[in-house]
Amino acid sequence: MTIPDSDDSSFYSQNQTSASLLVKYAESVKKQASTENKQQAEQKFLLVYDIYIKAKSYALLNKIFFWLSGIAAVCVLLWPSLDIIFNPLSEIEWAKSAVVQTTVTGIAALTFAFYSQYKDKQVYAENLMRQVIFSEQSVSDLSLKVTDELARIDRGFSFGSFVSDQTK
Repeated sequence: MTIPDSDDSSFYSQNQTSASLLVKYAESVKKQASTENKQQAEQKFLLVYDIYIKAKSYALLNKIFFWLSGIAAVCVLLWPSLDIIFNPLSEIEWAKSAVVQTTVTGIAALTFAFYSQYKDKQVYAENLMRQVIFSEQSVSDLSLKVTDELARIDRGFSFGSFVSDQTK
């Protein structure tokens, strides 16, 4: 089995996620599989592609919350200075309120928590793809493991696990 040449810019591109590279690799392995290994390669590709769907979703959410948390962090840093820079804000009493400043800080913390959550899930899904691609286990064993791991990924956001991870 051979993988695409390093000159193949559609395969090797630094402007893609690891998940995109891994699914392209699994597809090339499937296409080049011998007749006796064809079914196993197709089933492995199916597992990888299933995980890829999740990884791609998490990558999108990760990017959205990365930018939102960056904007919110800048707001937290600049909020006290806004009154000095923009004198008209001094006439708007609520703009100087501690409640508004606390709310902006809370929003920044929340967007960072979501960014962190989705980044972890994206990395977890990509690592699961690597395990499927490079594993010597049978596809049936891998599919059971993938099913369990995808169920863990799908459990959703948990503030408790985020807080307990931070305190360790």
